[in-house]
Amino acid sequence: MNELQREYSAFINNMDVRLGAFVLADLPETFEKEDGETVKFPKDFGSKSLPMLELFVLSKFPSTEAILEAENRRFFEGLIRYLGETYLRAIGGVWDHDETTGNGMPFIRPDTEEGPAAGEPIPLVAIVLTAVDQRSAEVFTAVLDKARENLGGDGLPRRKCTGLSLGMLTAENSSEEEVEFLSRFIGTVEPGIAAWTQEQAEPASWGFDRESLARLGKQVAVRYDTREDMMSEEETPFVAGAMRFIGETVRRIGFGQWRYGTELEADDPRSRQPFVRFVIGDQNLDLVPWRLIQAALEDSEAIASALDAVIELREKEASEAAASDGDSAGTDDED
Repeated sequence: MNELQREYSAFINNMDVRLGAFVLADLPETFEKEDGETVKFPKDFGSKSLPMLELFVLSKFPSTEAILEAENRRFFEGLIRYLGETYLRAIGGVWDHDETTGNGMPFIRPDTEEGPAAGEPIPLVAIVLTAVDQRSAEVFTAVLDKARENLGGDGLPRRKCTGLSLGMLTAENSSEEEVEFLSRFIGTVEPGIAAWTQEQAEPASWGFDRESLARLGKQVAVRYDTREDMMSEEETPFVAGAMRFIGETVRRIGFGQWRYGTELEADDPRSRQPFVRFVIGDQNLDLVPWRLIQAALEDSEAIASALDAVIELREKEASEAAASDGDSAGTDDED
């Protein structure tokens, strides 16, 4: 996997937290229109949110140079995520990337009357820059209108919602403190892992897989005798990198989401800790990397075994879903 592919994979894998944080922390609750009227800001990924979103962007950035400044990169990326997911819900399509379109940044390949993802790419970065440059507050909607024309017929999508299935952080399922922490923390995960692996023996041999988790468990068991040994100042870089590696590996394989423990009892292992949540059926399974590292002191297989448990539950979930679909198909046949 080359660097562009890794960046794209990270973009998609981090969609839940990054987009949720953008909606909660960067988009306002209300917005004052040019005529002075204060209205509620829509954050529902609906097409009607696009004019308000564009007006808000124009109010923040007087020029393309301003939005491209390094300090605004997080906002720009969040805006691209929101805009792309809104288009997908309105017209269908898929997220995609290549080395040339949109300077290598993710873009939308829309559905057309010719078929799924058959349209010309919608380069989100270029669309945002055009909007800021033209300052008409009509660009975001104009792009959507054109894509709807390409759907033919009544301009409605041929498929059900093709936006990503997001378990986003919302005001209902998270706190402002959690969003603030994750907004900072998520950006340190992949760089932290990259720096950490370079300090390990055979850096290229570390991958986001079970074998690497098992190797890390053995390394922890040999490196430390007690929990207190891990907490010394000189061990902070190793432990911090290992925690990120554990969490990101199980998250990617088990399709989980980074969370942060706030408003929990002090003896809860998730309290004030980043952890990974897996939503399986109607149940939550939470894995805390700091707790898994400690468990490896007693059982070097504890970290890899935690991944095994997630995989087993995912397979059971898929099996039950397949059986349910089969039962439904049988009922339809009888009718």
